[in-house]
Amino acid sequence: MCTNFLLAVPTVPAVQGNPTQFISTRCMELTGGLATNLYLVPAQQTFPIVANQSKGWTGSYGFVGLGDPQSMAKTPCFVDGINEVGLSCAALWLPGTQYPSSASSNPLEFCDIAAWAMSQFATVTDVVAALADVNVIGPAVGVQGYLPLHFIATDATGASVVIEFVGGAMNVYPPDYANGATSDGVLTNAPPYDWQRVNLSSYVHLSVEGAGTSISNDSGPPVGSGLLGLPGDIMSASRFVKAATFRQGFGLLPDDGAGWLPTPATAGATGSTQTIVNVALQMVQMIQATPYGTALLSPTHPSLPQQPHPHPHLKARSPSVGDWTMWQVARDHTNFVYYYSTAFNSIVQKVDLASVDFGGGSVAADALKSIQVMPASSAWYNDASSSFA
Repeated sequence: MCTNFLLAVPTVPAVQGNPTQFISTRCMELTGGLATNLYLVPAQQTFPIVANQSKGWTGSYGFVGLGDPQSMAKTPCFVDGINEVGLSCAALWLPGTQYPSSASSNPLEFCDIAAWAMSQFATVTDVVAALADVNVIGPAVGVQGYLPLHFIATDATGASVVIEFVGGAMNVYPPDYANGATSDGVLTNAPPYDWQRVNLSSYVHLSVEGAGTSISNDSGPPVGSGLLGLPGDIMSASRFVKAATFRQGFGLLPDDGAGWLPTPATAGATGSTQTIVNVALQMVQMIQATPYGTALLSPTHPSLPQQPHPHPHLKARSPSVGDWTMWQVARDHTNFVYYYSTAFNSIVQKVDLASVDFGGGSVAADALKSIQVMPASSAWYNDASSSFA
């Protein structure tokens, strides 16, 4: 399970030409342990990085992308990233996905979609146009290499497109879908995207705006009363509603930041970047709500799968750890920066794409430069014991 959404805030301090700052965020939640590296993919990289059925292309933009180092040399599949001009692409889990099995021309394997988008395009408009000229293919359910994925790409203007594969056909939800529905950048898991948007319409009464605060002396409705009825579970449909609802708050505040950016001096007078990156990383974890050890897998015995009571000679088994959030990222589409933190190391790491050298030409998969993300390789705390003044 995963959750993705987009936040937009006024740029404070002001930056000429960028009145609005767009930050998208997502988390990765799966079962077991997923080794993850952040790879630097140079501009002019030739694709596919490892030969497969995709029609070859040469990239125009460099990007950084998260992938599994254990499979990178054989079947590279970037599950998240952003390119040097602010276009990101993320792959999220969509159970029930069915890819077309073959293509008469211009084939593109599903595992190459993120690299295909980030290496070639600056805008979502360009991605949507190019999708009409490729034929995405993938293995059938249960066949080796099958992963049920859907995708969302977001650019520096805040535009997003969602790409899914249902019943063996590609469904594209461009920026003008349902009066601009994709502009919130919200994507979770199953059911498919169109169902999620219809379901969301049942929660239009929800509001993050209220009549008081926790220190108000009035006798009006309590804080959060506008969210009465908000789903509280970790199911995909509930997370979709929570993400779409909570992100609305920033759109209700003064659009020049007056009164709320920078934050109060007692909070550090943080500008838009520090504020929104931290809020994004906090919010995506709050909405996902699956810290390690909180979603367990029920025990079963293979010889007695339906037995209501354990056999007296069989030792009862304990639950095991199921899904948990492994890492989360924040993508700054305005300043071309990628932030990430992990389950057991909440210290935020930053990669400024403007300071990264994307030159050097194409390299082999095993020669891609990378940073180990999961398990985290840096210190998980800052010792403040000697900082008392």
